[in-house]
Amino acid sequence: MVRTVAPAVLTVVLAAIGLLHFVWAFSPWPLKDAMTFTKTIGGSDDGVMPSASSTVVVGLLLIGGAALTLMVNGSIPAVGPDWLRLAGMYGLTAVLLARGLGGYFMNAGAAAEFRQWNTVLYSPLCVALAALGGIVAVAASRR
Repeated sequence: MVRTVAPAVLTVVLAAIGLLHFVWAFSPWPLKDAMTFTKTIGGSDDGVMPSASSTVVVGLLLIGGAALTLMVNGSIPAVGPDWLRLAGMYGLTAVLLARGLGGYFMNAGAAAEFRQWNTVLYSPLCVALAALGGIVAVAASRR
């Protein structure tokens, strides 16, 4: 059951967050304005949205991580050699874990709204996604 649930949850969450980044490239939705967005999502109180290009790149990387998860799990046809996909899965896991654990250091000097959301949602979510990525990577290593 873990072999099917972990990759499914990881894929859906990564894809959803990736799509949200595409929205954020052009709008602060679902937040009311750029100032609220930067305080809540970015941690700054300057009201300057991140560049559209960098936000789209992050969105593409997240959706790429979702696709990689499906390939490593054997749910969709794979591209490239097995070892490279597996290395990518472990790399994705490491990046998510680094953001999750390192995210708590981002609280220093950040806007109060960001500190709250980062502590309650952003960092724990990244750690949970890293755990799911680890499950997918280890399961693929054993096949």
